[in-house]
Amino acid sequence: MRIPYRNKLLLKKLLRIFLITLIVCILVFIGVLIYMDANILYDRSGAHISYDKPTHEMDVTEHSDASIELPPPQIIYVDDEQQEMTIAKTGGYYITTSMLQQPDKVLQQLQTITEPCAVLIELKSIYGNFYYSTALGGAQTASIDVRVVDSIIRYLRDNGFYMIASVAAFSDTNFALANQPCGLPLKNGALWMDENNCYWLDPANETVINYLMQIARELSSLGFQEVSFSDFRFPVSSNIYYESDLTGAQIIQAAAQQLTDFFTGSNVTISFSVKDTEFPVAACNGRLYISEVDGSKVERFSQVYGGVGNLKELVFLANSRDTRFDELALLRPLMSQ
Repeated sequence: MRIPYRNKLLLKKLLRIFLITLIVCILVFIGVLIYMDANILYDRSGAHISYDKPTHEMDVTEHSDASIELPPPQIIYVDDEQQEMTIAKTGGYYITTSMLQQPDKVLQQLQTITEPCAVLIELKSIYGNFYYSTALGGAQTASIDVRVVDSIIRYLRDNGFYMIASVAAFSDTNFALANQPCGLPLKNGALWMDENNCYWLDPANETVINYLMQIARELSSLGFQEVSFSDFRFPVSSNIYYESDLTGAQIIQAAAQQLTDFFTGSNVTISFSVKDTEFPVAACNGRLYISEVDGSKVERFSQVYGGVGNLKELVFLANSRDTRFDELALLRPLMSQ
């Protein structure tokens, strides 16, 4: 059966339209895949789309393009010797990320303080969420109104408070997922996760140390005189697959020393927040902040850390009227939690 010439032309035209439509669809599909790539998580059960913090182990052999851009860290050196202050004399308060869920109330409470004092404020969570308007490329902010926290920072700076930023160091899910070679791995290649469903960073990794330096430098530019790193330890777990000639304690000491040395002589003091007496205090010339401590443990911490000459001060974070805290450097919660 012969097909009329006019019908042949029509079929060719329809075929061209079909091919063009198919190509456009393929291009759109590829574009959607690229757009969604940042929200696709890969694990042993396959690929999943997620907009929340991860709750599954991730295979570190997969590649992520969401890495945070880190320029070489720089510091600003002090021109004039800063006047030494002690928290034991000024006293002060601490502000947690839980309190910052209501940043307006935090600001209102700060405005009732009549005399400037020391204020420690947690500005990065264990998941890696920033509680202020960070300029670090790729960093994620918490699901609160960070503009109000920015106002809190300005209020503290403009009214003469001694400003201390508390930053979760090696517990950082966001950075570990975006920079998977920086995480602590399992033997099967997945990232190790703690009981809080958090991924941890390798304290010996130079990218990780550079990341912490960038955070401290940024906070210094916002007016903070001190940055205290919490979760500054090597997790104890038989599931972590880590090969090194150094012990976990030695790795932590080297990391603390590197940060301390880098900022020595600058306009920001590097301190650490601890919950036990295992921290290598010789690597710190700032303050040690002791959290989750009651009066019965004061003497033990004071014996271990109190006589260390290189420490500026030993500071307790406590909501207690226990007389064993008398004469000690103490920060109390700004608000009930």
